[in-house]
Amino acid sequence: MKTIALFFICASACALAVEPKPKPETAPEKLSLVDAEAIALRYAPQISEAYFKAEASKEVIRQARSGLFPQITGIVTAVGTGPGIENAFGGEHSTTAVTRIGATGGLNNPSVYNRESNGVLVSQLITDFGRTANLISAARYQALSQEQKSRLARAQVVLLVDESYFKALGAQALLRVANQTVAARQLTVDQVTELTKGKLKSDLDLSFAKVDLENAKLLVLQAQNAVDEGFADLSAALGYREEHHFTLAEEPQFAFPGDDIQALIAQALQYRPEVVALRAELEGAKKFTAAERAARYPVITLQGAVGRTPVGDSAVEGNYEAAGINVEVPIFTGGLLDARYREAADKAKAADKAVEDAEDTVVRDVRDVWLDASSALKKIQVSKELQASASEALDLASSRYKLGVTSIIELSQAQLAQTQAEIGYESAKYEYQIDRVKLEFQTGALKFRTPGTVFH
Repeated sequence: MKTIALFFICASACALAVEPKPKPETAPEKLSLVDAEAIALRYAPQISEAYFKAEASKEVIRQARSGLFPQITGIVTAVGTGPGIENAFGGEHSTTAVTRIGATGGLNNPSVYNRESNGVLVSQLITDFGRTANLISAARYQALSQEQKSRLARAQVVLLVDESYFKALGAQALLRVANQTVAARQLTVDQVTELTKGKLKSDLDLSFAKVDLENAKLLVLQAQNAVDEGFADLSAALGYREEHHFTLAEEPQFAFPGDDIQALIAQALQYRPEVVALRAELEGAKKFTAAERAARYPVITLQGAVGRTPVGDSAVEGNYEAAGINVEVPIFTGGLLDARYREAADKAKAADKAVEDAEDTVVRDVRDVWLDASSALKKIQVSKELQASASEALDLASSRYKLGVTSIIELSQAQLAQTQAEIGYESAKYEYQIDRVKLEFQTGALKFRTPGTVFH
């Protein structure tokens, strides 16, 4: 009962609205992370695919459960016999005083008469020693596994959208740094040009300044390409077939979950949809193995027939009814049943090893991503301090160069260091956001998370 309750709780969460893909013109101009996740969850085809597979798996439960209910079949039989047939079976006048069944089925009529019969056959399973019950349980576990795969598809969509969103934000930040660098280098070129005209600086200084400016322009081209790629990936993640450029809203820095990595590992082992799905498949494989073992036992059914023969030989004309118990015992099947049982048992063992392998992978992934996120968080602070130091060094180098105390090379190095520090700081911020979302995915929290929120 506990398993059944868990199944229906999980199955109820699969009520997804399947809507057509958005048209390119419906893309919003402004986009927040919440909006991006909502759009992707609404239109992502992989979510709809997983939803329909989950719905299909529920029908397998109904198929297996149908074996517990009465099987009622309506039959109409019309028979014409040839000359000499009646004599071969004892003749018309040798019939015994018993009711003969006109519409034949599971209850067999050994004699053949001219007739047209209408009837209903009823078969009710009494026991098959647990085979049907185990098939039902196996189907329920498979449906639960498919439900977890549906949750996995949802989490993967959210992860892809979040990664694309923060990569696009990071690319925009780098483009701003590149444009600021071009502006600063252009100012330097203009100043050095005037100083060169006044014979206060050499042509070599002007050449170095122009080289730095061209390098900055190359940086802009690279950053612009990264922005275009970022928005192309984000558009695809949202379900748009054409590239769209959005005005993206900045997101506050996500909180770090703390140093208790063992708690995160335990959470991942409990909630990761891949692991939960594999565990359900393992339980289903065990139930199916039990069902295949029970296939070697007898199957006992209650069978009945009722109907009327309105037209036919006088021996069978009129109403008929019969009931009986049928026992089917597999005696020799050429090794079929044993082979099916061994196949199911081996698959169950393989499923057990798959769970073990998945759990090992989860532990490794959580540790790796936690270390990446922890390192990225520290990198933000270090990059911020480096940025401040580089800006201070640039101010000093610029002042010294204007006073003629130092060369253009020192100024160029200070400008380069300041640009790299700016890039490092902006990159670190968005790398941490991406690693933080990956950590959510690895711990299984994304399958529960509402759009735009992060667990703490």
